[in-house]
This record gives sequence, structure tokens and C-alpha cells, in this order.
Amino acid sequence: MRRLRKTDNNRIAKACGAVIVNRPDQLQQSDVGTGAGIFEVKTIGDEFFAFIVDCKEPKACTVLLRGPSKDQFNEVERNLQDAMSVARNILKNRKLGPAGGATQLTVSATLKQKSSSVEGIEKWPYEAAAIAFERIPRTLAPNCGVNVIRTMTALQGKHANGEKSWLVIDGSTGVITGVKEKKIGGYLFGLLLLLSFISFAISIFKFVG
Repeated sequence: MRRLRKTDNNRIAKACGAVIVNRPDQLQQSDVGTGAGIFEVKTIGDEFFAFIVDCKEPKACTVLLRGPSKDQFNEVERNLQDAMSVARNILKNRKLGPAGGATQLTVSATLKQKSSSVEGIEKWPYEAAAIAFERIPRTLAPNCGVNVIRTMTALQGKHANGEKSWLVIDGSTGVITGVKEKKIGGYLFGLLLLLSFISFAISIFKFVG
């Protein structure tokens, strides 16, 4: 292959275990990649694609996306990027927490309890953060077709005692249910995402303050 882009060249090197050199006279035997399997060129539509498959220990891969229209293709690309970001976060931090607003409500209840022990204006940041954490479950509630005030009041009461931290709103029925009892795997998310949100919010608060 000739005239490869730098990004493609780096991926091929990682896939076959090669080391990129700038000049032919600098090439050593250890720089040659021998981990590649089959190399073939295929035609998809009106374009030619080079495939390097069956590599021994590949460190890179390429995902080929196709779509009937540009809008649908962009949507597929965004969904894939979101899925890969979730997988990356789980690999970096394997801690999971209940989604559906359960974790946010538990954090909100803890902040409210902390604010009750603080005097004066120093309690305001705790109260503001507690209200902010309720935004996600408060947004999910109307999407389920339930009474927002009644459902949120019930959830807040159950999370306030600290014993019902796995309770969420079932997106299909709108009923308050437990993730552990029903073993709903889709109601779990990586805590690294929540921690990044908290860190970003604190940095914004420090900047404004």
C-alpha cells in the first residue's frame, strides 16, 4: 500500500506489531511487523477497502460504518461513539451504580442531610447541589407518564432513609421498582461518569465563585 494517512499508518503498525521508521536505512529486523494475517482488498459499493485480518495480537481495529443516508450514518456513528465511551469508562473504573436516577437521588438525600447540620449561608451549596442531582429523575418521571410531584415525593422519601438506594422508576410501567429485585441490567451505569460530572460541576463553581 502507498500514500497512507498517518492515522491509518499508525493503526496498521499496531495491528501487525510493526515499528514505524522514517528512513529505509534505519529499518531493523525487529521493526518489521509479522503479526498480520490475511491481507486482501475488497470492493464495497464503489470504493476499495484494504483488510488486514487474523492478526496475532492486534492493538488496533477499524469499524466500517455504512448508512442509506448521511443523517442516519451520523446517528449510527454517534451511537457507536457513545457505546465505546461507556465501555472505556467501565474498563477504567469497574464500579457500577444503579441508574434511572437512583444514584442521583441517594446523593441528593445525603447532601440534604449534610445541609441540615450546617449553619448560615454555608449550607446553600449543599442545597443547590442536592436540587441539581434531582434533575435527572425529575426529567425521567414525565417521560414515563407518571405524576411527577407524587412520584418524586415517594422516591425522595424512600431514598432519605438510606435503605432504598436501588429504587428507580420503571421506564415501561412508571412504577417505582428495585433494580436488584428485578435484576434489571440496563439500569446500571459506570460511576466514573457521575464522578466526572461532579468534578466538572465543582470546577465551574470554583470558577464562578
